[in-house]
Amino acid sequence: MSREILAPPLQRMDNNRCYRVNLIHEDFGNQFAAMQHKRNQPQAANTGTAYTEQDLYAEDDDDEQEDTGSFHIEELPSGHYKLTMHVAQSFYGGLIGFKGSTKRRIESETQTDINVPRSREGGQKQVEDITIKGKTRINVMAARRKINLLVISLRKRMRPTHFACVPLNYGEIKERFCEFKKEVLTLNLPGIDEKLFQTEECIHLTLSTCVLLDTAERSKAVEILQSCKSFLSDLKTPFQIEVRGLEIMNDDPSAVRVLYARIESPELQKFADLALQPFLRSGLGFEDYERDHVKLHMTVMNNRFRKQLDDKSARSFDAREILKRYGDYNFGRAECNEVHLCVMHHTSGDDHGTFYKITGTLKFQKDIKKI
Repeated sequence: MSREILAPPLQRMDNNRCYRVNLIHEDFGNQFAAMQHKRNQPQAANTGTAYTEQDLYAEDDDDEQEDTGSFHIEELPSGHYKLTMHVAQSFYGGLIGFKGSTKRRIESETQTDINVPRSREGGQKQVEDITIKGKTRINVMAARRKINLLVISLRKRMRPTHFACVPLNYGEIKERFCEFKKEVLTLNLPGIDEKLFQTEECIHLTLSTCVLLDTAERSKAVEILQSCKSFLSDLKTPFQIEVRGLEIMNDDPSAVRVLYARIESPELQKFADLALQPFLRSGLGFEDYERDHVKLHMTVMNNRFRKQLDDKSARSFDAREILKRYGDYNFGRAECNEVHLCVMHHTSGDDHGTFYKITGTLKFQKDIKKI
């Protein structure tokens, strides 16, 4: 346990009075005041003068630097402060809470007034932003942070709507995938049917997933994807990809939900790990699994594909015979020249065929193109 807790600094006063000196915790964001207090603490103990506690909620010019997003706080003629921030309308319910309880709690804790636009009638699109008003700049900032944290928490409970991926639905890999699918179906294995397989037009490897709920969030995600071009300066492009071998997402090969092919591409792995971080910092993306790097893989069979077509089908399939026969199957090689931001479960025609609907594209050797 910290010595500051077991043996805290003391301030001795007249008439045999002795007080504990409250240390300023750096979590409040006032690190400069904390350092000043530590430097002045020995002098305060020797002089015997009264100790003045630092105001933890005073104005702090460095407070805005804690937030990475771009925003503007407007000072009103009344001396109060106002900030507008965009929040997707899908989060309004969680922000307001049951009978407005969540909104009132944030307002009470930050001493601000928060205005959440009402949904418009007749199916009109919502274009207004949330407005925060407060007596001080720091109160407005505190409310903004609480709303952002709440939105991140709510977003993590949602299913991904978009994903960044590398298309593999062409050339040798597509041909070898079709051969593999045909051979497996020829075996007539129990519980194995064509509905389990990924379609050859949609073969890809996923780099990251995210939840994008309106046009503003989709535009921001495309900008983040564009910014990832800076990571390519130290990498050799186009990325060389080799797809070989089969693995499963769980530990029991007799009850498998996802069967995937392994990806060998050191340069692409470096890029994927770097590109994931901006999406995580923005709050739009999140890690599907607790690991320190992106798991590059090409989904071959997924029980979810079958469940979408037949809700009464089995929850898993037996992949033991497939792994035994094709555990080291070679799907071939490909070059990676671009990364797409695509819509989940929504296909649309493109240059390679019927691929997922593309929201934005990062091309490695040409300028970035928005779609």
